Amino acid sequence: MRKIIRSGWACAFLLLAASGATAVEVRYTPLEITGFMDVLFSTDNPAPGERNFHLGQAELDIAACLASHSCTCVAVAYDPETGTFGLGTATVTFLLAGSGSDCRHHYKKWERSGVTVGMFDVPFGIDWLTYASVDRRTITAPVAVAATHDSWNDVGAMAFIEARKYTLRAWLVNGADVELPDGDPLVLATDGAVGARASVLPVEGVELGASAATFNTTDDAQSMSLVGFDVQATRGPWGLKGEYVARRLDFGGGADLTDDGWYAQATRDFDRWYLFGRWDKLDAETTGTADLEYLGFGFGVGVASPAELRVEYRSWQGDTDAGDDTWLAQLVTAF
Repeated sequence: MRKIIRSGWACAFLLLAASGATAVEVRYTPLEITGFMDVLFSTDNPAPGERNFHLGQAELDIAACLASHSCTCVAVAYDPETGTFGLGTATVTFLLAGSGSDCRHHYKKWERSGVTVGMFDVPFGIDWLTYASVDRRTITAPVAVAATHDSWNDVGAMAFIEARKYTLRAWLVNGADVELPDGDPLVLATDGAVGARASVLPVEGVELGASAATFNTTDDAQSMSLVGFDVQATRGPWGLKGEYVARRLDFGGGADLTDDGWYAQATRDFDRWYLFGRWDKLDAETTGTADLEYLGFGFGVGVASPAELRVEYRSWQGDTDAGDDTWLAQLVTAF
C-alpha cells in the first residue's frame, strides 16, 4: 500500500462520521485553512547515531465549499521518511441524499450519502479514522495495520451511506504493487482494487464493522485480498476498540502467504487527561520473522489548548529478540 501521513484532516466531515451514529453538519465557507503537527522524542533509537527528536506528521489542509452540496479539499503533508512535502489528499465530495440540509435530496432514512473522487484514505477497518496523529490517542499505530495495509491511501472513487444505525462505504481505486522484503525477487503487480466496509450499531455506543478488498493482479496466476473485522464501544469515560486484519498474497508457483494480526485497545478519560493501553499481535509470513507481540500503555494530557502531550511505553512480549521495549513522548497540536 502507498503510505501517506494524512489525508485531509480538515476535510474529514466530508468523508466520515466517526461512529456513524450522528450526523455531521457542514459549514459553508469560501475557504478554510487548518492543520496540525507533532514532534516525537525517544532515546530508544533503532539505528546508531540517530537523533532523539523527530518531526513526525505535519499537514496543511485547505477546504472550499463553494456550492451548497459539494466541497473540494486539498492537503499538503510532510513525509518524515524523505523530509519532503507532498500531496496527501485531493478530493471533491458530492452530497446526494440524506436528512441534513447539506444534501441535495431529502431522504429521512439516511443522514448523508454521496460520492468522493480523488486521492483519499481508503476506509478499510477502523484505524483509518486515526491515521493523523491529532486524531490518534496513542503514539504508535497497531502493528497489524502497518503490516497489512499501512495507512492505505489511493486514487479513485468512493460511494458512502451514513444512517443512524448503519454505514456503508464502497470504493474503486488504483491498487498497489507488493514486493517481498530482503531482496526476494517475488513481486505482485496490481492495476486496481475494489472493496467495501459496512458497520452496524446494534445498541447505543457499540459499533460492529466488517471490511473486504480484492486486488486485480496483472498476472492471472497471482492474487491478493484483504479482510477485516472490528468493534468499538464507549461507555461513560471508557472507550474500547479492537480489530482483526488478514492479508492473503499468492505470488504464484506455490508462494501463498498470509499476514494476519489483531489488537485490542482501551482508554479511560479524566478531566484534562486520559490513560490508554493496547495489546498488539502479528503473524507476518511475508517478512519471515517471528510473531510480533507488544503490550503498550501510557497517558495523554492537555498542556495548552489545542496542544496535547503523550507518553507511551511499548513492551515486547515475544520469546525472541525480534522486538525491543521502547519509551516514546509526543507533543501534537492543531491549528
